[in-house]
Amino acid sequence: MGGFQPQSVSVSVMADGTVLVLDEGGRVHADGNWVARPAGSGILRLLDEGPTGRDVLLAALRDQVGTAIACAAGPDLGIVVFGDAAGEVRAFGDWEGVAVLHRGGVNAVAALGMPVGGEGVVPLVYSGGADGTVRAWSPGHAPMAVSLAERDSAVVSVDAAMTPSGPALAVAWADGSVEWIEVDSGARQTFRPGPPVRAVALAPDGRLVVGMDEYLVCLTPGSPAQLAPGGVQSRP
Repeated sequence: MGGFQPQSVSVSVMADGTVLVLDEGGRVHADGNWVARPAGSGILRLLDEGPTGRDVLLAALRDQVGTAIACAAGPDLGIVVFGDAAGEVRAFGDWEGVAVLHRGGVNAVAALGMPVGGEGVVPLVYSGGADGTVRAWSPGHAPMAVSLAERDSAVVSVDAAMTPSGPALAVAWADGSVEWIEVDSGARQTFRPGPPVRAVALAPDGRLVVGMDEYLVCLTPGSPAQLAPGGVQSRP
């Protein structure tokens, strides 16, 4: 799983620092230059160690063909999620599973390891499809029967993060709108920057970065009394 291809459609980073790039043909390429190496000489490591869990996971990813990819931390290797052109989402790593979430292709996926009970972690997967729906799924369980969001427009990008108010989701739609969703409460805020939105990224403090062809906008969701028309406060 060597060097990157010139055209990439999705990029994500595993918990250990491995960068995964999905090329335009749907194949994943891994760059482990940022992964911490164990101490000791290379010869000793070759003699004492067989394939690591990371090696096994990357080998499994090599056989996949997808349209979107995302990673999240977990108890060990974390989770890697693929979406494909048939609407199927597959999970690898600490949690594994398969679910059909969309009618048509998966355009974007996001993954999140949500702490539960102070010790355990529950995997959450969010996917956005060409059918205009955003779906939620936890590997090992049935997907939520009702979509989290739906529009008469394809989903372009999805990201998720654990914020001070709990899990939050950011969604970009092909009609140019961006939606910020507080998952537990269902609170929503909408922003329409004007130019087509290519990607969204959500930070743990709740800030939302919106990427367009020529510039980025950083948004900070506020309380209803603080919000400007359009639902969010923009920051320079």
